[in-house]
Amino acid sequence: MLRNNGLTLLGTLASGELVYDRYNSHLHENVKAILAEAFSKIDSRSECFTIREIDFGRIIGESSCVSTSGRDAIVYAFRPKRNGATRFVKNRKPEPSSNAVVILKRDDYKPYYILITAFVGSIAAKEPWDPRATDEDREFWETHALVWGSEEVVPGTETATCPW
Repeated sequence: MLRNNGLTLLGTLASGELVYDRYNSHLHENVKAILAEAFSKIDSRSECFTIREIDFGRIIGESSCVSTSGRDAIVYAFRPKRNGATRFVKNRKPEPSSNAVVILKRDDYKPYYILITAFVGSIAAKEPWDPRATDEDREFWETHALVWGSEEVVPGTETATCPW
């Protein structure tokens, strides 16, 4: 992989801009295999911040963000590189998905993008601990959770008590 100032080149968007990975991105393993195809479907429209949900028309993997109900076993835990606790469900499995989400940020108006995150699934709301989270974001996370075991958690941070 090509490197530029500590960044790793990941590919090129349909609109021609290069995309680099940074040391602290949230690039999920299950999306790496389809990342080039995802980039080939993205026209950045010269946006500074680009969020795209791409439907591949076929199952490309499993989404670890699932809808929950009162029958589910919910816990909260911190994930690495996050500023708050994430809602998890223990008695569920990831679900097949034909979608991937790619979030990119233009680095100080340079002619390339930095990958913020990429994952299989649909666009999720901001987590409630995010200072930009809205009431709608909080409502989303009251009925959704990440499947326990699908993401690394910081040891010793698990709790059944909602922290937000």
